[in-house]
Amino acid sequence: MTSPRARHRIAASALAAALALAGCSGLPTTGPVSVGNAPGDAVDDTTTVRYAADEPRPGWSPAEIVDGFLKASISPEQNWATAREFLEGDLAETWDPAAGITIDATDDRDIPGLEQDPAEEGEEEPEETPDDDAEGGTETATLTAQVHTRATVDADGRYRSADEGSSTALSFELARDEAGEWRITSAPDGIVLDSAYFLELYSPHDLYYFDATWTALVPDSRWFPNLQNAATRIVQELVEGAPSEWLAPAVETAFGADMQLSRGTVPVDADRVAAVEITGAAGADDETLSRMRAQLEQSLAATEVRSVQLTIDGQAADVDAAPIVSTRINSTPLVMTDDGFGHLAGGELSPIAGLSGILVDFPEEIRSISLSPQEDVAVLGLEDGSVWRVTEESPDEVQVGARSVAPALDRFGFAWTVRPGDPASLTAWDADLTPIPLSGGWADVSAVKAVDISRDGSRIAALVTIGGQEWAVVSAIERDFDGTPLSVGAPVRLAQLRLSGIDLAWIDDGTIGIAAGGSASAQLISQPIGAPQTTATAPLGVVAIAAGNQDTTVRMLTNGGDLVVLRGGTNPTTSASGVEVLATQIGLPD
Repeated sequence: MTSPRARHRIAASALAAALALAGCSGLPTTGPVSVGNAPGDAVDDTTTVRYAADEPRPGWSPAEIVDGFLKASISPEQNWATAREFLEGDLAETWDPAAGITIDATDDRDIPGLEQDPAEEGEEEPEETPDDDAEGGTETATLTAQVHTRATVDADGRYRSADEGSSTALSFELARDEAGEWRITSAPDGIVLDSAYFLELYSPHDLYYFDATWTALVPDSRWFPNLQNAATRIVQELVEGAPSEWLAPAVETAFGADMQLSRGTVPVDADRVAAVEITGAAGADDETLSRMRAQLEQSLAATEVRSVQLTIDGQAADVDAAPIVSTRINSTPLVMTDDGFGHLAGGELSPIAGLSGILVDFPEEIRSISLSPQEDVAVLGLEDGSVWRVTEESPDEVQVGARSVAPALDRFGFAWTVRPGDPASLTAWDADLTPIPLSGGWADVSAVKAVDISRDGSRIAALVTIGGQEWAVVSAIERDFDGTPLSVGAPVRLAQLRLSGIDLAWIDDGTIGIAAGGSASAQLISQPIGAPQTTATAPLGVVAIAAGNQDTTVRMLTNGGDLVVLRGGTNPTTSASGVEVLATQIGLPD
């Protein structure tokens, strides 16, 4: 970007957007649904939705039976009772639909021998094709269906997008029953769901773990059935499960390996108080109990639960939740203009005490700024690729050794740099500018365009090249108890970019925003970690993105100096002009 000061490509932080799980029209709704209830769980059938699945019809071929079985995944009533009608007796009892989900599009399934849709009325039933190998015994058939996989969800609710063009082979064995009808005798566990039905029948929930310093909470997204009492599944996974494997090195939990959820359920009363009874925690001190409460309350905050009644081995745990660091940021944009550097509101710029004057008079062109929560430290990326750490006392150059991508700053005061063509140069620099090399987990990365650190400090997001393809990735940051970085984990691929990556930023604690584009179009991708992405049109010439407030989900900066906001699904709107740098905010002052 050409401006009075600099051309910008800023590693901004945190833009707020929520994953929109809009319902799809044309789905066969017929009433309420009860989705795989745990013992003792109560569901209010008046508040949920049911999708009807066809039962097997007389004379259906093996291909039609398999097709009907896969389609019956949309009807989870009574533990997928309709789907079990396609299975022979023993398998109907042992098949485990909760083993995982393969998400696809129904129209893209390839089932050999399926010539027409048996659910359409008025069609003639297909003729049976006998198995020529059956000689006097039970007639059998073997069939392999190919499912074009868009994503998967494991047994613990972890969502993972599939690479483009991925497919899953599902093998089935069938035999005729005593009535001469085909039934499935061998099938893989788990269900297959069309992506539209998935977004209707399942919802995302965040489990919260502590960071390494026990001062911030970090989300780990899971997908659970749309039960009114989702509290049971959330608490059970939090108490008895574990954080996602990629995230585990960066987080801690107050729940020990011997702890269990008593009775396997979490009742929620009319006052929306969740009764959480845990066993195996005898002897836990008040600090541990307060951390447990903090994890529980934050993990249940998005459900109907308003408070938690915590009982440990039969004794009420009368402790407050442990205090946690806020990851909120100032709702006004932090910018540099001809008028100076500060928060822009109503056309007026409020300067940052001790720093604004230094940055305005900086002798080199600034292309990126990251500001600490206390607003007393700034890390600058200059137009020539150099990096500076600036305080009221002095500006100091970070000895990167060559041109760096726009640097990032974390809440512990470490500056993060990496040279574009040298991922092995990923380094965190402390307040004394002592380097800590951290590229060990990025062996497969060949180039880096942008990096940003989550406001809790536990994860790094980046735009990178892997195998000749551009990806948005996230890695865990392992730290000491005092917040010093120790290592960076292997990158988890979140989104493969179709347009060239420009910039990325943390939208919120669990979502990154990605600006991508070319000469003819530009796109803003909101990519939750562990959920489907959403996309919106971005203005041509976008060079940076940043978080908005509750009304403005996204802020973007163009190469012409326009500050553009995106509110919900509306078109981008220019809110200010003459902006030279859209800065990254790490947090709020204490």
